[in-house]
Amino acid sequence: MTAIFLSHAVADKKLAKLFTDFLKEAIGVPHDEIFCSSIDGHGVPMTEDFNKYMKDEIQEPKLVLLLMTPSYMESAFCLMELGASWALANRTLPIVVPPILFSEVTRTLGLVQAWDIQKTPGIIDLRKAVRKTQISLEPRDDHVWESKKAEFGRAIKKLIDKLPAATKVAAEEYQKALDEIVAQKDEIEGLEKLVVDRDALIEKLKAAKDAVAVKAILKNAGDNDPEEEFDSLMDDVRATLPDVAYIVKIHLLMDHYGKASRIDWANDRAEFEAAVQKKLIDADFGHDVLWSGPKLKRLDKALLALDRFIESDEGKDYLEAKDNGLIEADDIDFWREYL
Repeated sequence: MTAIFLSHAVADKKLAKLFTDFLKEAIGVPHDEIFCSSIDGHGVPMTEDFNKYMKDEIQEPKLVLLLMTPSYMESAFCLMELGASWALANRTLPIVVPPILFSEVTRTLGLVQAWDIQKTPGIIDLRKAVRKTQISLEPRDDHVWESKKAEFGRAIKKLIDKLPAATKVAAEEYQKALDEIVAQKDEIEGLEKLVVDRDALIEKLKAAKDAVAVKAILKNAGDNDPEEEFDSLMDDVRATLPDVAYIVKIHLLMDHYGKASRIDWANDRAEFEAAVQKKLIDADFGHDVLWSGPKLKRLDKALLALDRFIESDEGKDYLEAKDNGLIEADDIDFWREYL
């Protein structure tokens, strides 16, 4: 049995070789103490049954290194190795490679401490982890160590961007992308209607006989009074807001602009649990606002219409003229004033 088991995806062979060479050349791990299935001289010997040999090797290694890359997380075989390491309570060092997040470590291995491969001080911690195994290491001069450590750090930075990317996305990310496409489609349809309406208005203005006729046309088009337009848009927002507590309404509005505060479950539990029951907020951890649900689609459209008005020159001039400093809808004081 070898002392160090390097668990990795076949697609990450270059990264695995970089680690194997570093363990030997910089730390002094003997050649025969490293098992790495993709690297010549460290893998499954000829004539051996691959699956059985792999199973035997992961039984009692002194240290398991997990190269947690996108390819690793998509490999059923790699996840079996990870599961086996966890089940056998092996001493394990997860090495997290971007864009994989630390949350993946806690999701799969619990609270095991991991190393973000982009943080170079972790190289020193890697050597400490190897030394704790009490493997009989070959001597390495301090100068050799420092040189190899710097070389390894540079090589890691170059290699990370060249590793194969993930070929799959999580179901929630896929659904989020679909929801964004639908929202963008609705916005495009709204803009196309606006263009048609503007073109029709221009034709009417061209045919107008005098200033009185122009004024009448503008009034019918809703272009002559920004105050009326703003009030109408705000009425639409109020009408489409669900019948929930004021604190929940503010949370929904600020979430639309990506500025919602963390829910205060200690003081506002009843109000937000009611929102969960009404399927306005996800019951799962994170409690995302369910903008794609039927109850909030009309509110989302009303807010988008308000946003277009506020971002227009006419809207900016109107709000600035009020001289109260409330000119942006992502400001919570804006909603405290106008809601």
